[in-house]
Order: sequence, then structure tokens, then C-alpha cells
Amino acid sequence: MPFSKNDFILVDYTLTIKESGEVIETTNADEAKKHNIFKPDEVYEPLLVIIGEGRVVEGFEEALSKSNVGMEEVVEVPPEKAYGPRDPNKVKVVPLREFVRAGITPEVGKVVEIGGNLGIVRSVSGGRVIVDFNHPLAGKTLIYKFKIVKKIEDFIEKIKHLLHRRLKKISIDKFGIKFSKDEGKVTIEMPKEAYFVENIQVIKRIVAEELFRLFEDVKSVVYVEKYVRSS
Repeated sequence: MPFSKNDFILVDYTLTIKESGEVIETTNADEAKKHNIFKPDEVYEPLLVIIGEGRVVEGFEEALSKSNVGMEEVVEVPPEKAYGPRDPNKVKVVPLREFVRAGITPEVGKVVEIGGNLGIVRSVSGGRVIVDFNHPLAGKTLIYKFKIVKKIEDFIEKIKHLLHRRLKKISIDKFGIKFSKDEGKVTIEMPKEAYFVENIQVIKRIVAEELFRLFEDVKSVVYVEKYVRSS
């Protein structure tokens, strides 16, 4: 059965660049090791996708919305429905003095931020630096091999997954969630592991805004930190 807007699904996938055959992303640790892209600090698990949210590329989201739980599929996504075609106008010549002013040493292949935009240094010659401000995957056809492992139906579980996707290293089971339907109030008891996470206040605000956007019944969100006396 196709999925609808705001449906919560968990997806396992592996992403390959068609032109080179290079695997660049995966939710599976074994696949990551097989293709030499494993990162010890990465959390390998199915990705939360909310249909219509636009957090994955258009062509992949379209394929997910037409799929079913448990089906293994492969979809080829052209640049127009991924990161767009390469734009030669986004390859700029930047004077070396701008890098000096910003305290940046330009090196070929290095990702730099100039004028608030991220780009990749393509060449350094004399006082000129060529920077490519295209997305690294612009112009590439992407191949997604994927399987939807679950559709999340339970309201409390949905909230836990919204928290978990921004606090990857904290198990969803460690969040205590209560919902008072009469008041429209969601109460979230935060685990101790979250108390001192960098930017935790920003994360809490973002999750609250997501709850307001996704669920009309939610009118307020209360976060609780509990401290217990040591015996």
C-alpha cells in the first residue's frame, strides 16, 4: 500500500553513484565495512523518513512513497530529482587574499566556506583559487537499494523517533513520553545522557516545532530533567 504525507517509515538503504559505482552511504554497518566507508562513531540503523518532509532527495522519496514494508527495491534517481545538474556558473575564481583574511589555507580537495557558501577547492595557482560551489553530487545519477523495514503507527513511538534522529547515540527507549489528550500536552522526560549534549536546548526547540507541525493535537511540549538523591 502506498504511503501518504506525514507517514513515518524506517528505511534501510545503500546509496551508489551510478557513474563511478562508488558506494557513498549506507545504513548497514556490514555494507559500510565491505565498501571501506565504515566510521566507528557512526550509528548504523534504519533511517527515519517522514513522507513529504523533503529530508531525502525527491526521487528517493517518490520511490519510498510507492513502496511497501518488507520489499527490497532499487531505484535510479537522475540529477534532476537528486542534487540537480552541475552549474558551471558555480565554479568561481576567488582571490587568495580572501582565504588569508578568513584564516583558511586553500588546498585542492578541501571543503571551504567563503561568503557563507560551502565549496570544494579545485586548484590553487598564484593568487587565484578555483572553488566549486556545486553540491558534490550535482550532475550525478544516484542508485538507491532500499527496504522499508517498518511503518510507525504508534504516536508515542513517533515522538521517540523524532528525538532519536537528533540524538542518535541515545536509545529511543530511554525517552519517557506522556501525552495528555485533553490538554494537548506532550511531556518528555529526558535521559541523563541528553542533559549535556551540545546544543541540546536548540534540539529540544526544533523537536517541539516538529511536533506542532506534524500533530494538530499537540498544543504544548514540556521537557523534564529528573535528578535523584544519591543513597
